[in-house]
Amino acid sequence: MGNNLLFCSFYYRSNLKAGANKRFENIISSLKAHLAKDQKIIVLIKKGNVSEYFISDKIEVHELPEFPFLDRIITFILYFIKLMSFERLIVVSDFMPIPVLALSKHIHFQLIHDIRNFTEFRRVDYLSSGKKIQKRQWRKCQNIITVSNFTKKQLVEKCGIDPIKIIVSPNGIDDNYLTEIPANNRDIDILYIATFEKRKNHSLLIQALENYSGTDIIKVCLIGKDLGTKNDIVSHASGLDNNIEVDFIDHVENEGELIDYYNRSHLFVCPSLYEGFGMPVIEALSRGCRVLCTDIEVFREVGGKSIEYFKPNDRTQLLKQIEKNLIKKNKNNVDSQFFEPYKWRKIAGDLLESLSKKINNQNYK
Repeated sequence: MGNNLLFCSFYYRSNLKAGANKRFENIISSLKAHLAKDQKIIVLIKKGNVSEYFISDKIEVHELPEFPFLDRIITFILYFIKLMSFERLIVVSDFMPIPVLALSKHIHFQLIHDIRNFTEFRRVDYLSSGKKIQKRQWRKCQNIITVSNFTKKQLVEKCGIDPIKIIVSPNGIDDNYLTEIPANNRDIDILYIATFEKRKNHSLLIQALENYSGTDIIKVCLIGKDLGTKNDIVSHASGLDNNIEVDFIDHVENEGELIDYYNRSHLFVCPSLYEGFGMPVIEALSRGCRVLCTDIEVFREVGGKSIEYFKPNDRTQLLKQIEKNLIKKNKNNVDSQFFEPYKWRKIAGDLLESLSKKINNQNYK
């Protein structure tokens, strides 16, 4: 596989530590070690988002400007032109709409993190015609990469994608998460890291804690950007008068600060109702947190027996599990072998191998 690789994400923001952004950075950075001597990676992003992850003689960064009006349409046109200007590449991109014609010149892998727009948790009210266009574009893709077997299953069942076209490449954690855990005082009882939106289900956690009747103070830390539900959660939390203290953090500056929050926390609670993967679950486990998650398929796939589960929207069960786990003051010890599949170096190597097999099997010329 001698082609150069192009990784494109116009949604990527270097100052935002979201799962999709961390995947973009770490896959690119980790792939450097697996490239042939004459191969390079081209990174295509929006202007002003060059990260330290992309500084290498094996990486070439191209930037497109932000536009105040019609940004997506203009970006689509410029992306089309860029693709036509390059010699044949292996292209991994998450941009929609997909410039199918320009990508036919290349070997294309469309990255799909989740299909929330086909669920009740869609961020925008898609017209039925919009959904049909998205499905049609995905079906026309040469290949698809997604981050979990759960999402692969959804793509097949809800969107009619041929499963043969889909590669599953999980998300992971970088080496900083696997360093020795300091024996510091864990002063945060409950941590939840998630954007404030309906599917993240912060309300269940607050409703469960509303019924807490203990005398010990429970300190809760909620970290995440507001995507529509934060004001309601803040209002609900401010009304608690039963030894529950809730702290809201909009964002963290860097990965080290995020790791510090995990190190300080006894319990990571994730009441989310829909995820494509759920990266914070693995991160929390790696830093010794006890982890409670909604009993949904993707969390069973990602966390297995290393986490505890509660029924979706069962506030009574959730409170019982919180109280039971907060009594256990020792950190959660997870076997180091659990994290092997989630190391970025392995994920990057496995992905490159999967790309090679796809290309060889499909006999691209």
